[in-house]
Amino acid sequence: MSQKSIAVAVACLALATPALAVPAKQAPVPSSGNVTRAQMQAQVKQIFDRADTDHDGYMSKAEFGARMGAVLNRTPPGTPGAPTKQQAQEMLSAADAAFKAVDSDGDGKLSRAEAGKRPLEAFDMMDANHDGILTVAEKIAARKPGAGALPNKKLEPGR
Repeated sequence: MSQKSIAVAVACLALATPALAVPAKQAPVPSSGNVTRAQMQAQVKQIFDRADTDHDGYMSKAEFGARMGAVLNRTPPGTPGAPTKQQAQEMLSAADAAFKAVDSDGDGKLSRAEAGKRPLEAFDMMDANHDGILTVAEKIAARKPGAGALPNKKLEPGR
């Protein structure tokens, strides 16, 4: 997998983890883990707003880094499953590359549009029947080896 593909996957992870996650239990209730595109857009907005700590409408590299740290370092250092020093450094490098990949205009900060583009492209790619609803089955299918979905498939622009 190329460094750019890893960076894009990391950026999507940071900006859309809750909405794209497959629920642990698949209860047969209306909210069993399906996500609409509108819900995904709202989730991305909420995450962006939470990360934009100075409320200037942009996510600085420092704000992005703090969000990445919250996502990637959920296991406290020194506990089982925590990243090694080398893994932590690789995560920091991936976060830097992810920021650069998402910052399409190269101005050193992410607009709401830049931050939301890749997660919504990921949603559209995983929404196999293109009905605007990402089902649990579509999420699972997208993650199967050889399915060609995230993080191994390059996201095509314009979807």
